[in-house]
Amino acid sequence: MTRRAASRHPSRFREAIQVEGLEGKRFVNVMEDWQQQDLEALDAGWLRLAGRKASHGYLRAYLERPRGHSKTTDMALQLVWILQNSDIRLEGVAAAADRDQAGLIHTAMQKLVEQNAGLCRDLVFRQHAVINSRTSSRLTILSSDAQSSWGLLPDFVICDELSHWEKPDLWYSLISSAAKKPNCMLVVLTNAGVGRGWQWEVREAAQKSSRWFFSSLDGCQAKWISQNWLEEQREMLPGAVFDRLWNNRWQLSDGSFISLQEAEACRDESLKSQEQGRRGVRYFAAIDFAEKHDFTVGVLLHWEGEQLVVDRMDVIQPRPDQPVQVAWVEEWIDKISTAFGNVCFVVDEYQLLSTIQKFESRVEIERFAFGAGKGNHALAINLRQLILRQGIRWYAGCGQLNDVAERNDLETELASVMLRQNASGRCRIDHLSDGVHHDDRVFALGAAALKASETGCVADWMEVSEGGLV
Repeated sequence: MTRRAASRHPSRFREAIQVEGLEGKRFVNVMEDWQQQDLEALDAGWLRLAGRKASHGYLRAYLERPRGHSKTTDMALQLVWILQNSDIRLEGVAAAADRDQAGLIHTAMQKLVEQNAGLCRDLVFRQHAVINSRTSSRLTILSSDAQSSWGLLPDFVICDELSHWEKPDLWYSLISSAAKKPNCMLVVLTNAGVGRGWQWEVREAAQKSSRWFFSSLDGCQAKWISQNWLEEQREMLPGAVFDRLWNNRWQLSDGSFISLQEAEACRDESLKSQEQGRRGVRYFAAIDFAEKHDFTVGVLLHWEGEQLVVDRMDVIQPRPDQPVQVAWVEEWIDKISTAFGNVCFVVDEYQLLSTIQKFESRVEIERFAFGAGKGNHALAINLRQLILRQGIRWYAGCGQLNDVAERNDLETELASVMLRQNASGRCRIDHLSDGVHHDDRVFALGAAALKASETGCVADWMEVSEGGLV
């Protein structure tokens, strides 16, 4: 095929192009159906951007694929075509979490040009740019640690591995810049991510919008990835990491504390939230108080044989103009002590000292330093082992937020928290500091469970040491 024929349409270019590693075969002859679908969905947009006549097509795309599924090569094909064949001078941006990641597209484009010099003779490569020497069209490589991306007027924007961008600032800049020109193309390339932060919100918005082409592969589908290689990856990687990278499935967390499946295994459908206690049963309650930014949580549990059973978990969420009052905590203590009788309350001595002083002559109160290292280590290890051994049970919907349509309960929070270890070997529970994720339900449950475990019915299997899990 001649250079002129290949320049007319991206699909004709794909018919002519050869890719490194294919042993002389043309890309189009080894292209899989899911690649073809994604590429063809964007052809009309690239044609319009190049000033050619084209039917209606997408100007926005969100492409989510597992690792090793040609995200970078497929995008390089499209970028080489538009830079080489647009007679209109264009300015494009390819952005990633860091310079190294952003440079992968640059490298892939350079290899394509070297393999197909006759089709791409006008492209010149600079350190962080690709330039058409004839038209001066330019692709600039950016990263999220760049000083500034505000003020750009791009004709096309590529956001590579968006799920790995820690901060949303570059995304805000680029999505707003893409709106400045009517034919600006914006394409997100990414693997599945972790959590329900801003990247997840971008994904969900793209999936629901008729203006976006949304594509997500479920599981490893590339024929060039062997089963032996995949099994080796499965053996070497934590389950949550493998599922995210190779099955392309979003994870509530990186699985460093427990997985969602492990949390869900502790759910007992026969249980329900309790309003009244039983005679002869000793109860343990814990309160995690937060006035403005986090949740305030009250949890109550008791021993049933060698298993802990959660009787209730009450969660209150502050509003911007309505912080949680200490009065809620005091009313909760009054209510629970009256309805359940024999209750030991675990309360943070730094958060609620005045409340402790007010109630300690009337109810049993245990002071616990929620921010202290040694106590938090014991709390985290004890709770993790209880869950993994299914030594604790709770009712369906335990800790679910009120007035929230999506699932946001104890189980999803357990799966979203992380287990961090300091230099001394002590562990603590933590969460992503993104304004979306929390750990208050987990801390309250852990504090109550730790007190219950220390008090009685501690099984022989559990031993907590400062060095870690035993």
